[in-house]
Amino acid sequence: MLLLYFVHFNLFSIPFLSHEQSDWSSFGSFIGGTTGPLVAFLAYSGVRQQLKEQRESYQKQLESLAFQQHMERIKDSFERVNVLSINSVKPLETHVQINLDTCLSSQLKEAASNAEPFVILQDVIHASRLIQSAAFVYQQYIHLINESTKHLSQETPLNEHRWCAIATWREFEKRAKFINHLAMKTESELLKGNPELYKDERKEILMCIGSYESWERDWKRMGIGF
Repeated sequence: MLLLYFVHFNLFSIPFLSHEQSDWSSFGSFIGGTTGPLVAFLAYSGVRQQLKEQRESYQKQLESLAFQQHMERIKDSFERVNVLSINSVKPLETHVQINLDTCLSSQLKEAASNAEPFVILQDVIHASRLIQSAAFVYQQYIHLINESTKHLSQETPLNEHRWCAIATWREFEKRAKFINHLAMKTESELLKGNPELYKDERKEILMCIGSYESWERDWKRMGIGF
């Protein structure tokens, strides 16, 4: 509009345009009144879109923070169960006079054969429950990590959680094998012959034995056997 005004009044006259300043003033007011609301609407739409994007970004940040906190809680729970599990087998180690940190896999069965089933029954059940709890936490931990990274092609901080989870679960293997040997001895020498007297205890022990078979297959498949 300004270009048209400049040409009309300074370069050459355009026949169908008015030479009256008042006409141009009225025309300018008309254009301003027409385009003003449109510009205001566009500005409002832009601000609204910006606010929407900010809200979405903030929501994603909250979700990311909540997810990270959830991951940390699972990690802490897993590590606490590991510590409890280590402590739970100490009475069993003392009973058969071995140290799981230094003994070989081939020595576990022989050491377990010296155990007194009646004496170790409750300790075996307690230790077995903790390992089963750890297995559940581990599965949830790994599932959450895998679901969160399955569409990513690059390394992410979540892979550190995966490595931590696998390394911690790896620590349970020798412990679980030792407890399984004790559970099998308890089942064969005490519980199997007294099914009514030790009804509940036998369920726990059989669950322990069955769970170990599943864990052993997983450890072999994962290639982290000791």
